[in-house]
Amino acid sequence: MANNFKSDDSFLRKLTVGAAGTNATINQLKAMGFNPIELERGSTGFKIWKKIKIKRVRVPDILCLNTGIRFESRGKTKPEISMSHSLNDPKRAWDAGMRDDDLVSIVVFAQSDDSPIDLKQISPVHFVSVRDMGQAFAARQVSITQPKGVEEGSEIRVVWTSAAANQRSIVSAVEPGRISLTPIAETRKQSIQLSRRRSKGKITLLPQVNPGDTVEANQIVASVVPVKTKLKCPKAVSEAFFVKKLASVNLSERYAAAKALRYRGYTTAKPVLESRMIDADEDIYVQLEAAAALAAYDDPNGWAFIENKLRSPVITVPLETQLETVIVASEIPKSRGEQLLIEVLRDSQRDDELRAGAAWALGQFASATSATALVDTFNSSPLEIKVEAARALLRIAEPQIPHLINLLKNGDPAKRDGLSWVLARTGQFNPSDMVVGADQNLRKWISYIVGYGKDKFDQSDVEAICKADPQVYFAASVLWQIVASWVNDLREY
Repeated sequence: MANNFKSDDSFLRKLTVGAAGTNATINQLKAMGFNPIELERGSTGFKIWKKIKIKRVRVPDILCLNTGIRFESRGKTKPEISMSHSLNDPKRAWDAGMRDDDLVSIVVFAQSDDSPIDLKQISPVHFVSVRDMGQAFAARQVSITQPKGVEEGSEIRVVWTSAAANQRSIVSAVEPGRISLTPIAETRKQSIQLSRRRSKGKITLLPQVNPGDTVEANQIVASVVPVKTKLKCPKAVSEAFFVKKLASVNLSERYAAAKALRYRGYTTAKPVLESRMIDADEDIYVQLEAAAALAAYDDPNGWAFIENKLRSPVITVPLETQLETVIVASEIPKSRGEQLLIEVLRDSQRDDELRAGAAWALGQFASATSATALVDTFNSSPLEIKVEAARALLRIAEPQIPHLINLLKNGDPAKRDGLSWVLARTGQFNPSDMVVGADQNLRKWISYIVGYGKDKFDQSDVEAICKADPQVYFAASVLWQIVASWVNDLREY
């Protein structure tokens, strides 16, 4: 059992760093004038589906809707240019699903030992061309490393050798064979040797900076491939660019085009999207993206395709396809999709993880309708559904606070646990208003809300509870003491 916990923690750490890298890249691209969206679904988050495994199309993480350029992001915990690779399976090669004009981004993060989701970006976003990486790979100007432990499975890594600044510095010299950095903080100077020995010969790094440049901590300053921290946004492409890609023989190209056309076009692209959607020989994930592109414009055929996938038996539509359809529906901000997700959530005959997926997906709809549907799971559903429902409700709670307070005060007492967990972490209301006339069960949950959510409330409102109901205030104060103690998060291992 202990090994499983360790494996789960290790996996979550990798997912979290990867998602942080994608989000940092998206933010940097926006700052440089690009119009990026998540292309590989799930790459901006770290949700783990434990039972239903989705095998998605292998595509880069990010697509620029304006230029058509694609980006594969890599979040790292140390400054290096590296990619996972397989020597035997072309579908798992480092460049699988990518083309020469794609770019790879490298971002470094410091990750807390206590929490895998506590991250701090400690480097600029670096951009490297897949074409340049491929040329270095073909010329054997790379290192291939074997996994260090069982947890890494059979994965190996390709490393394009590079060197980075230890801290924020000024490039004081770029000489044959060496780069000299002078730290701004007036600490010890850093000297980077450009010639590196290895078992199969010598690698020479190319300077990526010029004398007088200011470089940040963990910024790559020398590498076997060109590295940039700034990109010039090229000329925009038309809708026709993506329509043409829909006919590509390359699966990843068709998938990306269908995804882009959800945002870039409808009138011109409509017949081509419909043909992709109804083509029985097309990959199901391209079909779903084409259907989503149509449904985003309330096309009835697009919605019919999506609804059919979620209302069909598992023998006809596998669970992994149904879960992907749930996630696709959550990305379309339409009430028809919201109602479809609620239908799946409330159907007790459906697979529990699929219903949990529907609960998670409703966290994209900040409406009283979704909030009520999520709260309705708290008194009867299996634990995994209630957990996802509570987390989804937290994401949409802020605009629904009056509605949630009304449900807490006047709704089924058996649903108060999940509601209280959300309200304690949301705050932004006066908890003392709930004390007057509260029944015994509600008083306990008010104590929980104030006890765990003290920092979310105005101190004067909390103090008012002391006069209105001293017992509730006392119970909350006990929780304050426990939560504030160093033993609260202490583990046995």
